[in-house]
Amino acid sequence: MKIALVCPSNMLFMPYVGNYTKVLDDSGIDYDVINWDRNGTEEPDHPLKFRDNKADLQRGYIDYFKYRNFVLRILKKNNYDKIIVFSIQLAYFLKRYLLKYKKGDYILDIRDYNRILKAFDIRKVVEGSAYTVISSPGFRKWLPDSGNYLVSHNTTIDSIDELKECQTAFLQKDKVKIAFIGALSDYKVNIDFIDSLKDCGKVDLVFHGEGLANKDIEEYIVRNGVSNVELTGRYTKEQENALYHDSDLIHALRYSENINCRTLLPNRLYNAALHGKPVIVAEDSYLADLTRQYGLGLVVDSFSDFERKISRYFAEFNFEDYKAKRKDFFQKVVEDNLVFRDSVNKFLGF
Repeated sequence: MKIALVCPSNMLFMPYVGNYTKVLDDSGIDYDVINWDRNGTEEPDHPLKFRDNKADLQRGYIDYFKYRNFVLRILKKNNYDKIIVFSIQLAYFLKRYLLKYKKGDYILDIRDYNRILKAFDIRKVVEGSAYTVISSPGFRKWLPDSGNYLVSHNTTIDSIDELKECQTAFLQKDKVKIAFIGALSDYKVNIDFIDSLKDCGKVDLVFHGEGLANKDIEEYIVRNGVSNVELTGRYTKEQENALYHDSDLIHALRYSENINCRTLLPNRLYNAALHGKPVIVAEDSYLADLTRQYGLGLVVDSFSDFERKISRYFAEFNFEDYKAKRKDFFQKVVEDNLVFRDSVNKFLGF
């Protein structure tokens, strides 16, 4: 048996692919990962990596169409037994092939909303799948009803024993470091966040990662003479743990102005909790609900008087309560991911 995993981006931005490759490796199943090297940082000339010589990460319809043709050539040539397809966009571009040749023999994995849902009825692709995997239970609000859904969280953690030790040193610091770690794409919320803290002598705000908004944000902080904000740019997967360890709070703020922001659960939620770092999130979202339920960080309704909100959070922070609720959160995550792994094994015939 041979499996194909079809991915729409660089592997650095898709850590959840490891949820599948771990199961495949443990089962001794042969597989290929077909992916889109959007920023040209992966192995050059690899036959399963698509490159289009563009500089930024954003892509349009024609770009996806070209990637679709690349993927279909590989799928038809190798005639894989089963396929795992990531993203709503690829579900749209590969739907005819999947439903005609692989019905019941593919998994669709959905990690966020995309407006291309307005152009087709995803119901047929969901119902034709062996399973449709979602990273947030909140996605059920905009996906069609189906019995095919499984939850696979954006973390590969297998046991609560993997949780890093919590530190309370940030509570005694004169200056705390708030870090954003990931692909930087939301300009407006980050500029508003920067404005709320630019005159604060007790906070350093650091952005680690590369995305669509880096250049504009860099220009903004230079133009406005902001001294307590830094953009470090691209990092490697191997550096990620150190970036979390070196932070005090993790910025996971997004405005809840669209259905995606209101329902998704970002990688930063899991990575922050794994390393014992509280998150800062915006109100009116599924992320805020979980953060409040499990005491994983600070939920804010606006950026007004932000320094005071952080100071109050520190003053009221209960270390033992945070540790206990963090453990409860990951216990649920581990249980959900165990059901996911059992289902993938069933998909593979074990």
